[in-house]
Amino acid sequence: MHARVVADNFPATLRFYTDLLGEPETVVRDFEYASFDQDGETVLAILGRRAAEAVLPVGRGDGGVLVVIPVPDVDATIAALQTELVVAEATDRPGWGVRSAYLRDPEGNLVEVQTWTAG
Repeated sequence: MHARVVADNFPATLRFYTDLLGEPETVVRDFEYASFDQDGETVLAILGRRAAEAVLPVGRGDGGVLVVIPVPDVDATIAALQTELVVAEATDRPGWGVRSAYLRDPEGNLVEVQTWTAG
C-alpha cells in the first residue's frame, strides 16, 4: 500500500520529496511520474495532475493524495464492495503492469485498488 500525490506543480513537488527522501527510484518526466521505493516496493508516488486527470477519475476538486492498495484480485474486490462507492470499474493498464479500479471511501477520498499483471 502506498500514497500517490497528485501534483499541480510536478517539478516543485518532485524537488520537495527528493530533498526529503533522497533520489526517487523511477522518474518519467514526460508523464510527470516519480516513485520512491523501499525494499523494492513503492512507498510514495507522485503524479502530475494533467497526467492523473488523463488516466484516473480525479478532478480539480479532489485532494492531492489518493491511497493505492494492492489486492489479490481487483474484480473480486470490486464485486464485494457497495456499488455506489465504485467510481471507475476495473481496467487493465498495460503500460503500468496493473489492473486497477477506483472507488471513494465513505469520506469521499479516492482509493485505487490494483493487482499486478504480467505486463
